[in-house]
Amino acid sequence: MTMVAMLCGVAAMAQTENRVYANDVKIDKGTTEFGLPVSLSNNVEVAAISFRLELPEGFVVKTNARGKASLVLGARADGWTAANQEATDGNQMISVYDNYPFDGNDGEIVTVPVTATEEAVAGDAEYTVRLYEISVSDPANVSLTVSGVFPEKETTLKLTVGEGTGINSINAEDSNAPVYNVAGQRVSKAQKGVFIQNGKKVAVK
Repeated sequence: MTMVAMLCGVAAMAQTENRVYANDVKIDKGTTEFGLPVSLSNNVEVAAISFRLELPEGFVVKTNARGKASLVLGARADGWTAANQEATDGNQMISVYDNYPFDGNDGEIVTVPVTATEEAVAGDAEYTVRLYEISVSDPANVSLTVSGVFPEKETTLKLTVGEGTGINSINAEDSNAPVYNVAGQRVSKAQKGVFIQNGKKVAVK
């Protein structure tokens, strides 16, 4: 029985594409703070990822007075180290790392808190967010990006602002996903109010 489970696990990993990605995000008009979840899909052991984040005009990574972002780790990286620093081009570089492989082989790694100007989210709009200079390493600190195991060094997602575009009710298939408040901070469970789950805004009455 154990051997069958192991073989099934190996087969599942073999079918998983190696990539760092972020799903499209929808927010309501007037929402000035939200989280941007970034995920990892991998069929090899990965212990570190980093990327630069280019946000459209009117949007910035939310940081404190010391320039540190309140990065929220996903379940796959619980207890790991997440860090940000301003890159030479003015964008933020985000890193998540440890000495051990990420749990599982697909899912959220980190949520980046984003702040928008009122003008940027005042009306219906569609923006492009870019993740670039993506770097992935294994537990031995060998670059999987350089070796070609992770071929994509850049990806984009669509950020949509609209009336009610991000409001969804929690259903059974989403109930186990991590829940965040509108500031991008992970919370233990969804209570009354508006939260972010699976990269989407969720209203709980």
